[in-house]
Amino acid sequence: MSYKLIFSEDCIRTTEFEPDQDFINSLKNEWQEYVHTIEPYPGHFKGKGIVICAGLVTYMTCAWVNISILRKHGCILPIEVWYSGNELTEEVISAFETLGVKCKNCQDYTTLDIENFAMKPFAILHSSFKEILFLDADNNCLTDPSYLFDHEHYQSTGAIFWPDFWTTDKNNPIWKVVASEDFDSIEQESGQILINKEKCWKEINLCMYFNINKEHYYSMLLGDKDTFKFAWIALRSPYYMIPTHVGGCGFSEPDTGFHGLTMVQHDFNGNILFLHRNWMKWDITKDDETLWIEIKRFKPNAKKLFFEKHFSRDNYRHPFWDIKGDVESIPFRDLFGDFELTCLEILKDLRNRPFYGRFLLYAYFYYFRPGYSEGYMDNFHATDNLSTAPAEKVNI
Repeated sequence: MSYKLIFSEDCIRTTEFEPDQDFINSLKNEWQEYVHTIEPYPGHFKGKGIVICAGLVTYMTCAWVNISILRKHGCILPIEVWYSGNELTEEVISAFETLGVKCKNCQDYTTLDIENFAMKPFAILHSSFKEILFLDADNNCLTDPSYLFDHEHYQSTGAIFWPDFWTTDKNNPIWKVVASEDFDSIEQESGQILINKEKCWKEINLCMYFNINKEHYYSMLLGDKDTFKFAWIALRSPYYMIPTHVGGCGFSEPDTGFHGLTMVQHDFNGNILFLHRNWMKWDITKDDETLWIEIKRFKPNAKKLFFEKHFSRDNYRHPFWDIKGDVESIPFRDLFGDFELTCLEILKDLRNRPFYGRFLLYAYFYYFRPGYSEGYMDNFHATDNLSTAPAEKVNI
C-alpha cells in the first residue's frame, strides 16, 4: 500500500502513513534482529571506483553523457554500470566498454527481484570496489571528482552524504523505528554518495534491508534516498553531510519565473561539483536545446523556502520547480562556459551512432511487447546485421 507524501513550503516532508505502536515495535525488532545476522566484511573488494545504475533508454543515454564527461575531465577511475535482466543489449554493453566501463547484471548476483530504487544499495554492496563514488546516471560532474576520496571527513567516517531540500517531519514513524530524535537533520539526496564498504559494511547492508522491505519503509521515506541516512542513524554510526544547501539550475521566463530542472550539489569547500538533471533528462533533450541558463542557490546561512511548480508551456509537458528565500542567481556560462554545449555534442554523437538507433527500437519493443527481450535476437533477420555490428570507438 502506498501513502501520499506531502512537501510543505517550509521544506518539511510529511507522510499519511500512521502505523500503530505495535507495528512500529515490530519493524524495530525485525531490523535489529537482522543486524545480528550480517556477516563480517568479506575483504575481497579492492580499490576505488565509480558505480552507476543504468538501464533502457532514459538511463543508458544519461549514463553515456555522464561517463563521457568524466573521461573528458581526465577521470581514470574504473567505472561499473549496473542493470537488471535484459535492460541493456550486448551491443550497448560493448559500446560502454569503449569508455572503460564494465557492465554488471544484478540478476547474476541474486534471485531477488532487484529493480528501481533497490538497485542502488545493491550495486554498492556487490560492486568489486571497496571505496565507491555512486552517481545517478543523470548526475553530471563539472570536474574530475576523484579528489573527494582524499578528504579528511571521508577518511574519518567512510560515508559522505549530500543534502536534499527537506527535513523529515518529527511525527514521521521512521524516527520511532530507528529510536532517534534528530528531527532537524536535513534529508539526504542520493544522486551522489561516497562510501567505504569496509568502514560501513553493516550500515550499507541495513540500508539494503530497508529497500528490500520497501512496502513498509517507502511508506515513510521517499524511495531509497533516506534509507542510507536512516541506516546510519539506526546504528548510531557517523557520517558527514555536505553542509552547503542544494541549489537549482534551469532557466527563467518573465511570466512564470525560474524553471528548475537540475539539482546543484557542492563539494566539501562549497564549490559546485554535481549537476543532477532530475527532469528533462538527456534522452528527451533536443540536440540544440540549452536549458542550463541560470544557477539559483541559497546564500550561506539562508533561511530557505522551497516551492514546487508544475508548468505546461509550449512543448514542455513536464514539471519544474523553484526555490525562494535568501537566494542568489548566477548565469550558468559565467561559471562553467560551454559545459552544456559539450554535453549536447556528446548526446548528438551518441544519437548518430547506429547501435543507439537499434537500441531505441529494442527498448520500444521491450516496453510494449512483453517477453520480447528474452528472444529479441530472433526478431531480426540475419541480413539486417542488427546485432553483430561492432560498437564504434568513442573519441574522448
